[in-house]
Amino acid sequence: MSSDGPALGQLVVSKMGRDKGKLFIVVRLVGGNYVYIADGSTHKMSDPKLKNKKHLILLDQIDQDIASRLTKGLAVTDQQLVTALRVYRPQRRKEGMLIDG
Repeated sequence: MSSDGPALGQLVVSKMGRDKGKLFIVVRLVGGNYVYIADGSTHKMSDPKLKNKKHLILLDQIDQDIASRLTKGLAVTDQQLVTALRVYRPQRRKEGMLIDG
């Protein structure tokens, strides 16, 4: 994970907007202060959400499989995103962190 901002495949939580408190994965980096995020259900890979970096909480978790596929320009399916997020959520709940979504 880079110290200056989010990385491909990184898990983030939205701090603002209708999706506040929901868990997403960074699927595309954009110049400036924006990234595209998706979760495979409300925001699909075919239509990811453009989000300001300052409206995201960056988590330490990066899904290496998704990051690798995105870096190589390979397709990532909505189901892969859903699965990655499903695997992550139970781990965070055990640690007492509240994440909705």
